Amino acid sequence: MLATILKEKLLKRKLLAIEVLALLLIAAGSLLLAGTYPKIEQTATYQFVHEVTLENRGLEPYVLEDLWIWAPLNTTTQTSYVIDFSPEGSWLSDVQGNPYLAVPEITLQAGSATIARITVKIITETSWSMGGASSEAGCFSSIPNELVNQYCNQEGPFQTNDPQLISLAETIHHGANCTMGNVLNVLETTIKWIDDNIRYETHVPPLYPNQTLQERSGDCDEKANLLITLCRIMKIPAYLQTGFVVQSNETSTYLDGHYRSNGLVGHAWAMVYVPPWGWLPVDLTYYEDPLDPLSHITASAWARGLVIQGANIVKTDYIAEWRSWAEELYRHDIYELDKYELTTMSNETKIVYPIYFFIGIALLSIGASTIVALRIQGRRKARKGPTSLEKTSDSCTDEQEACSSVNGSTSS
Repeated sequence: MLATILKEKLLKRKLLAIEVLALLLIAAGSLLLAGTYPKIEQTATYQFVHEVTLENRGLEPYVLEDLWIWAPLNTTTQTSYVIDFSPEGSWLSDVQGNPYLAVPEITLQAGSATIARITVKIITETSWSMGGASSEAGCFSSIPNELVNQYCNQEGPFQTNDPQLISLAETIHHGANCTMGNVLNVLETTIKWIDDNIRYETHVPPLYPNQTLQERSGDCDEKANLLITLCRIMKIPAYLQTGFVVQSNETSTYLDGHYRSNGLVGHAWAMVYVPPWGWLPVDLTYYEDPLDPLSHITASAWARGLVIQGANIVKTDYIAEWRSWAEELYRHDIYELDKYELTTMSNETKIVYPIYFFIGIALLSIGASTIVALRIQGRRKARKGPTSLEKTSDSCTDEQEACSSVNGSTSS
């Protein structure tokens, strides 16, 4: 009898240990799932056509010395192949690595026009996570010095020496939750300030960041340039990337008709270095949740594979070039028409789950099934009645009561 009792006690201890282990498996599986997010992967192939028409409506011949037509970028997420171009020209790259077709000097007679055209095959491969934790973001000390030296200077349209912009950057930085030097927290605060204070409005030619601040208005590139300038002042590496929105179609006229754009809509966004993730797209006009600054990153057009990457703006003052070209158009009565066409050849989207996701599911399943099995076994035992250990305990209790009764009657 004693051996049976000991066996049943040992069995109960084993069952308790198994239940504790099952609960630990459930907890571990839950933690893995909580920190693991599926990724959306999108692969697409396009045919991109850019055609520029320049028409001389003036009374005198116009010598067109530098007609450039840009080709989409080659990056880690986009590959471009030039299929055809005309007229004959030279393929070059600027100081930022942007490829372009340089057309030889052309003399436009009064009343004549010229056309330049390129056709490019583009393959894009983008992926983005469906979630993430800002607590994982790195400190300012995690930013490599070489990136600070390269992407935090006053150059191009980025006015890092402007007193008003410096003052604004200091206000935002001091007001941010940055006790641990979290770069993402400072970036979120800067994004929110721009969301709250800069309304959407297009200016042609574009405004510089200090003008955007003064006017309290700007469109995609103007808002992005303001963000980039503030980031650079705070020693967060950043630059501008321009391109086009996939599946867009719009006709726009500016400069009293001297400049027109037809087809794909031009777009621009900031590229900001945020440790430990590296370069992240920050879109100030194309995002999902106005109440969540992080959606400017996680739900940006770039992150969701909805843009063609056109050019990187790191050093070149494209605003000054734009203004100079606009003056040229007016001065010589030149009219420019840019046509952008994008044909989708293939498009595939899939959800990819990391290995930790499946490990978490397995741990949860094992732990839950073990708990269920233990509960079922316990119910079956309850239906069969008390165990020998319980019966022995009950009989001992009965004997003690009987002995007490006998002793009680003897005493009386």
